[in-house]
Amino acid sequence: MRPDLIIAEPSEARPGEIVSLTFPTGWDRGILYAIEVALGDGWERRNLLISDANGAQPTWFDSGGENVVVEMIGIVGAGPDRVLIPDVLEPGDYRICTGNAGENICTPIEIVAP
Repeated sequence: MRPDLIIAEPSEARPGEIVSLTFPTGWDRGILYAIEVALGDGWERRNLLISDANGAQPTWFDSGGENVVVEMIGIVGAGPDRVLIPDVLEPGDYRICTGNAGENICTPIEIVAP
């Protein structure tokens, strides 16, 4: 977790909402993110998120059921990169992580009931 390098706003979101991710140090990244749920002492990936940083609409995919092709686009600067919270997520503690950066970083987010 590196909430000093990646910030989710809002830090509490409902399924189907847009969350803005900002990078105070201008972290180099791509447009792919993962959302993972806290399970015991670890994390389990739930979905892949594609940000709007390339000018497209943010979208999401199931992390295990589809072959997802993601453009390898380098993004720099503070953002924001907007991601869509999947409407299938249950309330709980999650984290959003970069998915194709040189070094992936994560920030916490709470999913609340719709």
